[in-house]
Amino acid sequence: MPVYEKKSFLSHLVDRTELISSNTRTFLRCNNGDLNLRPAADKWSIAEIFEHLYITHRISLDQILQRISKAPDVKASHFQTGWLGDFIYERTMPRADGSLFRLRTPGMFQPKSQAYDGREVLERFLQQQDTIHDVLQHAFCKDLKKIKVPLPLTRLISLRLGDNLRIIIAHNERHILQAQRILEARHVVQAI
Repeated sequence: MPVYEKKSFLSHLVDRTELISSNTRTFLRCNNGDLNLRPAADKWSIAEIFEHLYITHRISLDQILQRISKAPDVKASHFQTGWLGDFIYERTMPRADGSLFRLRTPGMFQPKSQAYDGREVLERFLQQQDTIHDVLQHAFCKDLKKIKVPLPLTRLISLRLGDNLRIIIAHNERHILQAQRILEARHVVQAI
């Protein structure tokens, strides 16, 4: 398992989170019709993608906030990932060529509607990004290995806080890429 210097590990996650927020703001320029238009009957719209992220964050961040607020401050300077955290991260993170490992979304994380107020969904997601940023700032003085956070699907399996944080960010990057591709494909079709 890789060992990271904690400060650079968290700084890198903060940078990635800021980039996610910046990329998300570009979708605020879209009208509600574009945000809710599905590229195909079996594909999510941009609004549905961000609603999915909102649902997963609501569950994950609640668990993380409960544990991080109770954990004592420590001077740990390194973080070692766990094998399960590495496994999930590798399947979640977009590959260098932009391709994605195909994952199924459990029902509890799926959007429940096909029509959303797209701007509202994006704003809620951006608020959660602010919370993730705050959690990352707080994590600088916590032990990323000792704080365990249960997986949203089952309370029986927990991951290290550091693994949880990097998986959340990789999951965001995965879906930002998906939303960007929808927008790019729509502009190509409109240009033709």
